[in-house]
Amino acid sequence: MYIRVIDDFREFAAVRGDWDAVYAADPEAQFFLSWQWLSDWLTCHKTVWFVLAAKRHESDAEYAAFLPMRMRTKFDEKLGFFNQLHFAGDGFSDYTGILTQPEFEAEVVPAFAEYLKRRLSWARFTMDNLLMSEQRRRLFLGPFDKVRFNQTDIDYFDKRHGVDNSLCLSIDLPGDWDSYLETLSANNRQKIRRLLRKVEASDDYRITLATPETFERDLRMLLHFWRIKWEPRKGERTESILGRNFVMLMRCARNGTLMLPVFWHADRPVAALAILVDPAKKALLFFITGRDETYGEMPAGYLLQAFTIRHAITHGFTTYDFLKGDEPYKYLFAPNARRLRALSVATKTGRNLGGELDPRGLPVMLESALDLEREGEVARAERSYRQILELAPDNGLALYRFGRFLAKRGDHAEAKTWFTRSVEVAPRGENAWLWLARSLQALGEIGPAREACREVLKLQPGNEAATKLILELNAPPRPAPAALGAWPVKHPPREAMIDPSHVLQQLAARQASPSLGSKTKP
Repeated sequence: MYIRVIDDFREFAAVRGDWDAVYAADPEAQFFLSWQWLSDWLTCHKTVWFVLAAKRHESDAEYAAFLPMRMRTKFDEKLGFFNQLHFAGDGFSDYTGILTQPEFEAEVVPAFAEYLKRRLSWARFTMDNLLMSEQRRRLFLGPFDKVRFNQTDIDYFDKRHGVDNSLCLSIDLPGDWDSYLETLSANNRQKIRRLLRKVEASDDYRITLATPETFERDLRMLLHFWRIKWEPRKGERTESILGRNFVMLMRCARNGTLMLPVFWHADRPVAALAILVDPAKKALLFFITGRDETYGEMPAGYLLQAFTIRHAITHGFTTYDFLKGDEPYKYLFAPNARRLRALSVATKTGRNLGGELDPRGLPVMLESALDLEREGEVARAERSYRQILELAPDNGLALYRFGRFLAKRGDHAEAKTWFTRSVEVAPRGENAWLWLARSLQALGEIGPAREACREVLKLQPGNEAATKLILELNAPPRPAPAALGAWPVKHPPREAMIDPSHVLQQLAARQASPSLGSKTKP
């Protein structure tokens, strides 16, 4: 197999035609592997990402398989920095996996795994939300042998709420609404019919679908209700979750992959669903909901689900997917269940394969080292900087920051070495020149320190710190104090000197005299 690495958006856009063709042909393809979803997510969530694109021969016109990936850089107390792989949708997608033309599966899936194992540097591959057939799973995991790797299952059971998030419930939709209702219990079937008729016949109740003019308003309302319910549990993560949802779902609205039904009582919005639309696979995916928990007149969330399923059937969709979680209300709609089998694969040593770090993680490493320095984690910061410079010995910023770190703790001799190298590879770095001048001054190398200051002033003529330092360096040296042994000692005249033997004789005479004993009372 020929495998190419795609790691910029221009190249990613160029393969969209091949991607869409593979997506349409792959029976395991699902919305979170669509080109549009991944493009939006990678644009919004800026980290190191890449796509492995495969075809049988380099000369083949079209790619036949894709593996979208993300890489993170982590720090370990014992081992320092290491790299961790994830599927590209990690962090927001309910499902992850691989795309392939079915006839290429047996060849390309293990080829992807071999590429990850032999060509990339990483210590852990976390396969969150892995939705994959057992056959494809065996092909992908086979190359990660038990001699070099540990495999650990990821548990998605939420003990606090009693929800198994590894279970994914979905409905295979029939061709008409009545046929679907026959799959439900008699009570549930009658309830759905009665409530939908009530809404349709009422002037007080209505269900609307968001339009380009109302998407933002309706989505903000949904997320407002979501915040009220979930903020006490999500805590400080609430804002980031809301932000990701708003940005991504508005992108979906603009590209035609979002359906947003809203239940109203008169002019009061009561509940809304955000439904992802997959026209290629004829699927609707229930992504997130928000509901006014103070409203109890009608079961708004239940009604919206029934309405949306009916809408899906009417418009020719064949799947309604509740995504992750086996919450009890989902079973009212007669779904089927699939299970995520997520896991992590880690090297037994805990170190990166090949003993090297991936250079694409360098910006994160630099910021992590700086954070450790600011937090006073001196030993960890030093280890981080040294590891960075092993990876990138000519990185001017790393050289400067490590030199500054050493200078701050008084190690000017070693700091001078790193600053000198920094200004060699990045001669326009005025901060490195200034700190070099300070270390040279501390080492007593006044002439070179002046030269370093002049370089700062060439680059930044108004630099006050450099101006002040060069004035100090040009000031006449203060006379050094004489050595202690050379100080002049002024001796008293010989005739004024006291004879110690005479003093002893006087003291003895006083002790012998009675008048010098203890005094008597008057």
